[in-house]
Amino acid sequence: MNDEASTHYNSIIDQHSLGAEFLRDNFGECGRPKIGWQIDPFGHSREQASLLAQMGFDGLFFGRADYEDRATRNRTRTMEMVWKASANL
Repeated sequence: MNDEASTHYNSIIDQHSLGAEFLRDNFGECGRPKIGWQIDPFGHSREQASLLAQMGFDGLFFGRADYEDRATRNRTRTMEMVWKASANL
């Protein structure tokens, strides 16, 4: 996955496009990723979910969440969520 903290969205799109082209050329259509995995970024940009959805991703796993939000979700068994970008932020 791309750096979310300091990259412009054009660079994110370019990076994913080059990666998708490489995967298609080497593995065919079955090599297209459908799930994103952010191993250890330092926070998440508000547009990341929107960009990945527009690129055809069906889901996203990420490594960092606010500790209070994570504790609440863990306690209420609501760890799964739908992340949608907000145009108002």
